[in-house]
Amino acid sequence: MWDMSIGELLLYLGVGVVICAIFAAVVFVIAKKDNAKLEDLLAAIPEDKKEALKAEQYQPLDGSGIKCATRGLLAAVETNGEKSKMRLVFYNQARDAFYDHTAKIRTSEMNGKGYKLYDMVPCEMKYDKEMYIHEFKKIM
Repeated sequence: MWDMSIGELLLYLGVGVVICAIFAAVVFVIAKKDNAKLEDLLAAIPEDKKEALKAEQYQPLDGSGIKCATRGLLAAVETNGEKSKMRLVFYNQARDAFYDHTAKIRTSEMNGKGYKLYDMVPCEMKYDKEMYIHEFKKIM
């Protein structure tokens, strides 16, 4: 069935291990870079805003309790013409940690709602405390 010698098998296994190691290293570097960006972002946010964010509750939007409404802290905005990117910070109570999400919004919509730096922005989340799911869905 197998027309492969032990040497060839070990070669293929070795190549597979090297590929997996390279992939793991790339994932590690990207995660470390993202974590550093979040730390820089959190360092710029006033402590009272962080405490207000920690106090935010999740209000279920449907009977299952998975879709919830909460508010995220607008920590940074990049505007390019009619397109804007809002960097929102959330607090995950189940993991006792902050995390961020970049949401795209039209500049006219953002200005129409009067959003400015460090405002609390209403958002829809997918949240399941038992399964540790904490996922941004959209700005409400």
